[in-house]
Amino acid sequence: MSTAQYARSAGPRMLPFASPAHGHGPGVCKSCGCESAECRCGCRQCRKEAKEITYTADAKASGDNVAGSLAAAHLAQPAGANAAANPSTVKPATAFVGGGCCVHISLEYAPITATVQSIVAIMVRDTEGTVMLWEKIDPPGTHYQVKENVVTTKPGATILLFAVNATVRARWCEVFSC
Repeated sequence: MSTAQYARSAGPRMLPFASPAHGHGPGVCKSCGCESAECRCGCRQCRKEAKEITYTADAKASGDNVAGSLAAAHLAQPAGANAAANPSTVKPATAFVGGGCCVHISLEYAPITATVQSIVAIMVRDTEGTVMLWEKIDPPGTHYQVKENVVTTKPGATILLFAVNATVRARWCEVFSC
């Protein structure tokens, strides 16, 4: 064996995956150099807080087009108004998205009665007026489901969550500074 194969480089040492923008620029952690949304070092400027909202369907409610009903109820109201103010409209659970960068909303849901079709829907309206809608209809016999990253949105958005014959929970994380 040659001793040359064990020779060390005299060049500068650096982390193999170090970010070239280490600690510089907006949206980059000043401690570890990662993007703030991906930071795992626990520093003050990149803290994450888990958020969630849950909706359980009324046992008497029914509907074939939850997304259409939800969208019509929400879009009939001016931006920022509460669709629940009119007693004849759909009454979804609502939440506000905060933080400092985009969020990825995931859903988990289960039917209340496993022998009946279940429907879940989420609608998100951002601060620019863009509306995103996701709906899932499951046949009888379907069990607990998890759907990750069904909608991606920005801080300031409003979430509306609705279901027929199901309990549904939306989850997301908000990155913020303290």
